[in-house]
Amino acid sequence: MFVERMSLNETAGIMGMSGQQLKDRIRTVEQMGYIRKADNAISQECGSCSSCNACPTGFGTVQYVLTDKGSKLIEKS
Repeated sequence: MFVERMSLNETAGIMGMSGQQLKDRIRTVEQMGYIRKADNAISQECGSCSSCNACPTGFGTVQYVLTDKGSKLIEKS
């Protein structure tokens, strides 16, 4: 499953919530074991996502992936 790369604020806006609300939900879902941070961070210079210009110098973006537990939950739906 591929989801377009967007900044946290872009995603929150589409979902009709604040960036902090989305951060809280991501943290909860991560703690529940349904998602995890991806092993690879995208560097600011890669230019492969729309949020790269928003990254402070020296920092990459954070990506999340489904865990096996998250995939099983989706399969049940």
